[in-house]
Amino acid sequence: MEVCFKPDQIRYVPGETLQTPELLAAALEGATGWLVGREEVSEAVLSRLSSVPKVIAKYGVGLDNVDLQACAKRNIKLAWEAGVNREAVAEHTLGLMLAVCRRIGISSRYLAQGEWRKNGGCSLSGRKVGIIGLGHIGKHLAELLKAFNCSLAYCDIVPQETWALGRGITRLDFTALLSWAEVLSFHVPLTPLTYHMLNFSNFEKTRPGVYIFNTSRGSVIDQEALKSYLRNGHVAGAGLDVFENEPLRDKALFSLENVVLTPHTAGNSQEAIMAMGQAAILGLQKVLG
Repeated sequence: MEVCFKPDQIRYVPGETLQTPELLAAALEGATGWLVGREEVSEAVLSRLSSVPKVIAKYGVGLDNVDLQACAKRNIKLAWEAGVNREAVAEHTLGLMLAVCRRIGISSRYLAQGEWRKNGGCSLSGRKVGIIGLGHIGKHLAELLKAFNCSLAYCDIVPQETWALGRGITRLDFTALLSWAEVLSFHVPLTPLTYHMLNFSNFEKTRPGVYIFNTSRGSVIDQEALKSYLRNGHVAGAGLDVFENEPLRDKALFSLENVVLTPHTAGNSQEAIMAMGQAAILGLQKVLG
């Protein structure tokens, strides 16, 4: 990809210097384009600018840190490519499933401590897997899981019947999916509707011995509830790449042996990083170039 911006047109500001709306607005003053990572695109920031950017390009696929309404009322264009890291996140999710179900993670930890424990866990093959959110990532995960002869069902506020039925994937409502699935995998954006969608009440609706995986956003699952059900054995294991507070400092979660935790790296394969960067730059070029 050929980049049309000259070095003197680019202003890089380290993320650690942008901790307040005032500092972020000061860094953005006069900019015609904004390539956004995890910083907040908020009314508090945009209202402080004498002139707003023409375009905001999002690095990555999550938009939970972008106030879309604040951008729209200022006619700021949003450059965003959905699903650009779908393969990386789906692969990582599958890796977590295998690591948890087959006890690869905990076996490695025991071996490093000099303990030879021969417990190979249970197979992923043939299990009932419920996918919450059948978007780009959910669909790619479903394709990967077919090789394991898993029975698949999904729930999504956007019907995906044409795609799903052609692949033998059943649509269930969320409550029905909770009681049906032996494995639950979350692939939804963080919105008021999805915040703590798996909470104490909904954990009670899941099957005993269920496995939980989340590579979407941490607050989709009530972390305190998850720890409680991991401790009492109702949840057999969990694989998490995202957490309610990041970086993760929850020692109680670290201490559980039936979890595999990764530091929000599901979408960060070398290939995905390049693809997300290129998509964001191309989005800027389309508007400003």
